[in-house]
Amino acid sequence: MNNNQKQIAPLETITASTLMKTEFDPLSFSIDKLLPQGIFILAGSGKIGKSWLALDMCVAVSTGGKLWDYNASYGDVLYLALEDTHPRLQNRLQLIQEKNINTDKLHLAISSLGISDGLITQMKEFLSTNPSTKLIVIDTLERIRNTDQDKSMYACDYRDMTALREITNAHAVTLLLVHHTRKMYDPDPLNTLSGSTGLVGAVDGVWVLEKEKRIGDKGKLTIANRDTEGYCFSVLFDKDNCR
Repeated sequence: MNNNQKQIAPLETITASTLMKTEFDPLSFSIDKLLPQGIFILAGSGKIGKSWLALDMCVAVSTGGKLWDYNASYGDVLYLALEDTHPRLQNRLQLIQEKNINTDKLHLAISSLGISDGLITQMKEFLSTNPSTKLIVIDTLERIRNTDQDKSMYACDYRDMTALREITNAHAVTLLLVHHTRKMYDPDPLNTLSGSTGLVGAVDGVWVLEKEKRIGDKGKLTIANRDTEGYCFSVLFDKDNCR
């Protein structure tokens, strides 16, 4: 054999009978039935309410409360609000949370490194310091995508999601990525996500928030996850408490 010839490792396989006898840990949820461990996208058009919904979810998990009628698992939450300021976040929290709720487990950041220059390490260090973390929200996905677009859009989308999966493979945590949809109409909400089909194919679920009318308060939330049933909720934005 040529000494310069690359040695190819054999395939690692498991028989179906062995697989069926293997016991795995049950799927963990940050929000019961709706949001399990893994990578998920919350998408919608600009100024539609994605950040309000994301922050509501953060408060639910960090306080052990509920999102609508669904119980949240109590734990630490990291919210990377990369398009916000501290005064705006303070104002939003004052509007959505009930008085005297302890949110010591909700950790907020308005800046971070990108995927290719240290974000994964930053999240690993946070998880090491806060091992009870259940949910990480990145608002928005585009703010952390500084990888060189040297390949097709599909390849870049898949590469970035694969890098982020290093976190969810090693920790029982939900990573929720806030993202935008295209303006073009499509009867299937999943087809409206900005980017390639590689983005949808590489994540564990997609939430798409739509409004009936641009200036209205009524909308629809479609949830399509790999490991849970699908949902389609009629939603109403309550202006009094911004939820």
